[in-house]
Amino acid sequence: MGRLGRAWRVAELRQRGGVLAAFVAACCEDDGRARAARDLGARLAAYGPADRWQAEEAVATLERWAGDLADHPYRPAAPRPDEADRQTRDHFKDVQHERLTTAARDWRSGTRLSLDVYLSQLRRVRGLDPCVREDVYYLYGRGTMALDLGDRATAARETARLRELRDAHAC
Repeated sequence: MGRLGRAWRVAELRQRGGVLAAFVAACCEDDGRARAARDLGARLAAYGPADRWQAEEAVATLERWAGDLADHPYRPAAPRPDEADRQTRDHFKDVQHERLTTAARDWRSGTRLSLDVYLSQLRRVRGLDPCVREDVYYLYGRGTMALDLGDRATAARETARLRELRDAHAC
C-alpha cells in the first residue's frame, strides 16, 4: 500500500473511530471505559499515515466497545459506502490541507481557480454537444478530486484537458 493509500486508510479509520469514540464516551455507563474511549479518540485523531496499525487497533477496540452497546438506540450504524467515501474524502482533504506548504496551497488554489473558470466558460457555450458537456463535468470532477487527494500530476493533466476542450469550443 502506497503513501496515499495509507493516508486514505488512516483517514477512514480516524473518521469511523471518532464517531465510535464519541458514542462510547457519551453512552457507556462505565466511567473508566468512557474516559478510555475519549482518550483513544484523541490519540486516534493525531495518527498519521505511518501510524496505520495503531489506528487499526484503536478502531477495533472502539468497535468492540460499541458492540457491547449493540442495543443502544443511538448506536451509530456503519455508513453506506458512498457516504463513507464522502466523509473520508472530506476528512482526508482537511488533513492534507493542514500539512501543505504555502507554495503547495497557492498552487492548489491557482489550479482550482483554473478548473472553475474553464468549467464556467464551457457551461455557457450554447449548443454544446451533450457528450462534450458530460466530458467537461467528468474532467472537472477528476481534477478537483485529484486536488483534494494531493495528486498534482493528475490535477494538472485534467486541467490541461479541460483547457483543450475550452479552446476547441471557442469560449
